[in-house]
Amino acid sequence: MEMIGEIVIYIIMACAVLGAFAAIKDSERGLGKQFMEGLHTVGHIFVPAAGIMASIPFLSWFIDKVCGPFFAAIGADPAIAATAILATDMGGYQLAAELQESFEGWIMAMIVGFMAGATIVFSIPMGLAMLDKRDHKYMALGIMSGILTIPLGAFISSVLVLMTNSRVREVISTNADSTYEFALSYGQIILNLSPLLIFVILLALGLYFLPDMMIKAFMWFGRFLDAAIKLVLVFSIVEIFTGLFSTVFGSWGFHPIMADADDQFRALETAGYIGIMLAGAFPMVYLIQKYAGKPLESVGGKIGLSKAGSAGLLATIANILAMFKLVREMPPKDKVINISFAVCAAFLLGDHLSFTANFQPTLILPIIIGKLAAGVIGIALANWLSVPKALELEKIDRATGVIGANEYLDSSEEKSAKAV
Repeated sequence: MEMIGEIVIYIIMACAVLGAFAAIKDSERGLGKQFMEGLHTVGHIFVPAAGIMASIPFLSWFIDKVCGPFFAAIGADPAIAATAILATDMGGYQLAAELQESFEGWIMAMIVGFMAGATIVFSIPMGLAMLDKRDHKYMALGIMSGILTIPLGAFISSVLVLMTNSRVREVISTNADSTYEFALSYGQIILNLSPLLIFVILLALGLYFLPDMMIKAFMWFGRFLDAAIKLVLVFSIVEIFTGLFSTVFGSWGFHPIMADADDQFRALETAGYIGIMLAGAFPMVYLIQKYAGKPLESVGGKIGLSKAGSAGLLATIANILAMFKLVREMPPKDKVINISFAVCAAFLLGDHLSFTANFQPTLILPIIIGKLAAGVIGIALANWLSVPKALELEKIDRATGVIGANEYLDSSEEKSAKAV
C-alpha cells in the first residue's frame, strides 16, 4: 500500500517535468500553462494556511477547554474533538495524543481528522480562496452533504481496524513497532462518534427543510473564517517585521508563519510544498482530460457527470486543489457532487496515504476503504439532498446572467442553441 502513494507521487512529478518543458516552449497555453498555474497557487494557498497554522495555539486551547469536555460528557474520547476541527496532518494527530483517554480514541481521532479536520481547516478556506464567488453557494451545498458521511466513513474504517485485529503504534513515531491491538466494541465506536452523529443529523435536517438558511449560514461562516484568517496573517506579518505585539503585550501567542529553530515546516513552507506539488498535479489533470476525456465522459455519464466532473473525482483522490481547479468548468450539479465526494475522499492517494504510511502503516487499507466508501455515499447524499437545490440555483443564475446562456451545455445543446 505504501508503494501506491509513491507511484502517485512519481506520476505527478513526471507530469511536472513535462509541464516545465511545455512552459519553456509556451507558458500561455496547454500543459505549460497548467504547470505555471500550479506554481502560482502558492499565494492563494499561503493566505489560509498561514491564518490557520498561526492560530493553532488558540485553536488547541479552544478544543481542550471547550470541545474536549463536551465530548467527554457524552462519553466520547476527547481526542476526537481535536481532529473534528484540526486536520490530522496539521497538528491534530499530536493534539489528539495529548487529549486521549485511550489509544483506541487516538486512532479513531486520526481517522476523523482525515475527513472532518481536513475539511474545516483546509478544504473550506482553500475552496473559498480558489473558487469563483459565484460557486461558493454550490460549494456550501457540497460541503454540507459531504459532512454527513464523516461518521459513516470513520465507523467503516474503525470497524475494519477492529475486524482485522490491527496493531498500532502507541507513540508518535515513524519507525516504532506496532504493538498495541485496537480493541473496542461496536457500541464504543458509535459512542465515540456520537457527537459527530448529533451534529450531522441536525445538519441533514437543516439541509432538507431549510436549504436556503443553511447556505446563508455557511456563507456567513465562510466570511467570518476569511476575515479571521486575513487578520491573523496581517498581524503576523507586522509582528515579523516590527515585533510590535511582543513589545506592547510582552509576548505573541500565535505560531510563526515562517520556519524557525523550533519548526522547519511552518505555513510558508507548507504553501510552497503544496504549490510545487500542484505544478505536477495540474498538468496531470490536464493530461487526464485530454487523453482520457471520452472514456471519463462515458463512465461519468452513467451517473450524470460531465467530462470535467468525472476528471474532478480522479483529481480529488490525489489532491483536492487539483479538483478545485476544474470546478469552474463543471455544471452546478457536478460542482456539488465533486465537493461532496471530496469531504471524505480527498487526498486518498496523496497526503493522507503518505501520512498514514509514515505514522500508522498498518491502518492504510482500513483508512482507504473508509474514506472511499464515505466519498461514494457522499455522492448519493448530494444527489438526494443538495443537487435539487443546486439545479434551482442554476436556473436563477442563468436568468440573472451569472451563468452564461450556453455555459456548461454539452456540444449537441450548443449546436442547437447556435442554430436558433
